[in-house]
Amino acid sequence: MAAELISERELERDRPVVLLAEDEPLIRFDFAEEIRRLGFQVIEAGNADEAIDVVGSTARLDLVITDVRMPGKRSGMDVARAVRQERPGVLIVVMSGHLVQNSQNEHLMDLFVSKPTPSDELAGAIAEMINAGSAESHE
Repeated sequence: MAAELISERELERDRPVVLLAEDEPLIRFDFAEEIRRLGFQVIEAGNADEAIDVVGSTARLDLVITDVRMPGKRSGMDVARAVRQERPGVLIVVMSGHLVQNSQNEHLMDLFVSKPTPSDELAGAIAEMINAGSAESHE
């Protein structure tokens, strides 16, 4: 299982945790490394089932990034639904190279990203979201 659950002890408490659900290994690696360079912790999932397992676990999550189309019976939108249902305070970024954002699913995401997107641009958008969420929680 690519998304091995990371115990709370293994996660550094002061660093935000990002769950990255992307089925393309090279894209996932590139995005994960760029996010780590910003100082965030990354839990990687290679499909929606793995991501949903993480969402249902006790692992800390601050933000979930999910591709829409992944192999298997579930999609990235299923991941987003699971996050909204089980962890309503967690931020959600949905990525797709095939779909465009529509009002039907807007409530399932905080940010929509069209692929391809350079990893540094995605990481910058994530940093802004997490920092804005951090600032709001301290007000």
